[in-house]
Amino acid sequence: MKDRPNHVVFKNTDPTDVYTWGDNTNFTLGHGSQNSKNHPELVDLFSRSGVYIKQVVLCKFHSVFLSQKGQVYTCGHGPGGRLGHGDEQTCLVPRLVEGLNGHNCSQVAAAEDHTIVLTEDGCIYTFGQNTFHQLGIIPPPSICNVPRQMQAKYLKGRTIIGVAAGRFHTVLWTKEAVYTMGLNGGQLGYLLDPNGEKYVTAPRQVSALHHKDITLSLVAASDGATVCVTTRGDIYLLTDYQCKKIASKQLNLKKVLVSGGRLEYKVDPEHLKENASEKICILAMDGAGRVFCWRSVSSSLKQCRWAYPRQVFISDIALNRNEILFVTQDGEGFRGKWFDEKRKSSEKKEILSNLHNSSSDVSCVPDTNSVYERIRLEKLTFAHRAVSVSTDPSGCNFAILQSDPKTSLYEIPAVSSSSFLEELGKLLREADEMDSIHDVTFQVGNRIFPAHKYILALRSDFFQKLFLSDGTSLDFTDVYRKDEDSVGCPLFVVEKVHPDLFEYLLQFIYTDTCDFLTHGFKPRIILNKKPEEYQGTLNPHLNKMNSHEDSKKSAFEVYKSNQAHTISEKPRSKLKSSKKVKSIGEDDPVKMLQNVAKKFGFSNLCSRLDGVRFENEKINVIAKKTGNKPKLNQKKCSFVYDVTMKSVDGKEFPCHKCVLCARLDYFHSMLSSSWIEASNCAALEMPIQSDILKVILDYLYTDEAVLIKAQKSLFFPTYAMNS
Repeated sequence: MKDRPNHVVFKNTDPTDVYTWGDNTNFTLGHGSQNSKNHPELVDLFSRSGVYIKQVVLCKFHSVFLSQKGQVYTCGHGPGGRLGHGDEQTCLVPRLVEGLNGHNCSQVAAAEDHTIVLTEDGCIYTFGQNTFHQLGIIPPPSICNVPRQMQAKYLKGRTIIGVAAGRFHTVLWTKEAVYTMGLNGGQLGYLLDPNGEKYVTAPRQVSALHHKDITLSLVAASDGATVCVTTRGDIYLLTDYQCKKIASKQLNLKKVLVSGGRLEYKVDPEHLKENASEKICILAMDGAGRVFCWRSVSSSLKQCRWAYPRQVFISDIALNRNEILFVTQDGEGFRGKWFDEKRKSSEKKEILSNLHNSSSDVSCVPDTNSVYERIRLEKLTFAHRAVSVSTDPSGCNFAILQSDPKTSLYEIPAVSSSSFLEELGKLLREADEMDSIHDVTFQVGNRIFPAHKYILALRSDFFQKLFLSDGTSLDFTDVYRKDEDSVGCPLFVVEKVHPDLFEYLLQFIYTDTCDFLTHGFKPRIILNKKPEEYQGTLNPHLNKMNSHEDSKKSAFEVYKSNQAHTISEKPRSKLKSSKKVKSIGEDDPVKMLQNVAKKFGFSNLCSRLDGVRFENEKINVIAKKTGNKPKLNQKKCSFVYDVTMKSVDGKEFPCHKCVLCARLDYFHSMLSSSWIEASNCAALEMPIQSDILKVILDYLYTDEAVLIKAQKSLFFPTYAMNS
């Protein structure tokens, strides 16, 4: 999947598709069901509606999606109003938060019960449960099921640049200050209220970070901790009612994450559990793709090293209480876990060897165990164009944003339009009485029409009965078997039909249309001026054709036409009365073609010609009717099978030569030339498995690949196309 041109670079500003997977217990994946997903699957709501997502936040009970146009979508469980739709209904698929229409949103944050939205103009909107006063709305409501703007006097005149959320609190920050609100269990950055007030309802500034030399760049929050990063590279941790500097000089950090933490149980015994604290883990990624980790068990910031056979360059990270997720600059996805400190020494040597091979600067590290955090990587499936990754705090559900497959294409691949009817039309036009593809010939007046039994019999019951009876039935008074043509195919004579009209009929049989259905077409047929001149069998002397057309014929064509007329000459029947002749040879060629269509059983052509008029020597389509695309059936008309395909596993497929030659140049070259296969009576052996050969033959006959569409295997379609 990395075999791509050098100009292809995946960026988080690209149009994106959202892929989610996990246990989906609370409908947070957005697939419209509660089924779990074992690997990333597309959230097709966004791709179908042309919405590109730039940020995904996954929580225990709901998910929030921020589009590149600044729209917010939510899905999951709705109790408490956490979805912001004005009710508490559950949404199985992402739904637009209409209360934010008209606001261009730039960032979202969410926790278990509430959601925070930051707009481009610095306004804050919150919604959800307000049990711990984390919404920042005064007076505090119990719930808020629509987005409501946070208006606090402390924020007037200040431009909020970021938001973060934990289950019990909310964090806002400007370049100069950090503001927190919610349940003060030690994670807000200031001491417990001496009056015993456990909730901070309005945004309150963290005084420990209020200093002229501090300019904030990043903030993150978990349920039990808050982390702040300054432009000077200082990292502060707010927990246990303290503000601790845990690292310094970490310049050019692009993202910071935190999980775990401890909340004071006595503050709210009703909602907090005693001894329920989790170890704190902080991840920070810099502009060079290096990842640093701080864990409370070691209390030192370490650079991460990946135990993987090759180098990986990180572009995005996500963190939950169990593992780390990564996205690389090549669009790959990984999940990583910390190595157990109690591994055997032999495993440690192997790990160090892998680290040495995959990292260029490991050799200069004096003590890997104390300086680097070792991470074991596992590649994510179906992640090939990833630009961002997200996870919920518990590590049960995940999301990745992948660049749209068309983003880096100069030319977008498209399925070409069907050429099925054009190919059958070409088969008719190129038919010749000397070729080896046609198997029947018609003599109509002074013209010869080579054709193909299978197509005629499949499209018309008249021709099917004609071929089965070999033209000897009394039902066919105007069509009879005369002899054989030059290559031994049956020759049928058609009487009382103008040759040009028969040509249009054949055109309709093969292509489901003809020139008489085209507006503005000028028929080349010239009608007799005197009705009594039209006889049962037309010939060059009684059928006045266009002299201009005859002048374009070659000498061979003139000779062939005269020879055909000589062969077909019979004792002439007596001239019929002029009244009867006039009913047969009307002056309207459209009516004449309708009569021919009725004679050969093509009622659909008759009905379509009802909307056609012959006016001013040309065709005028009054009411256009469309027909159904004709489909061939390999199993029908078995009496005209003339070639057999044999797969490599011995299965035979009886076929029709005319279809194979019309649809595929490979078979045309094989069966219409002097190749031995063209005259061999044995089955043609194909170096293809029977299941693949069946797909190919079905497509040649029907112009569809139904078996591939219905195939559940991911490898079968590729195998079929490669074959």
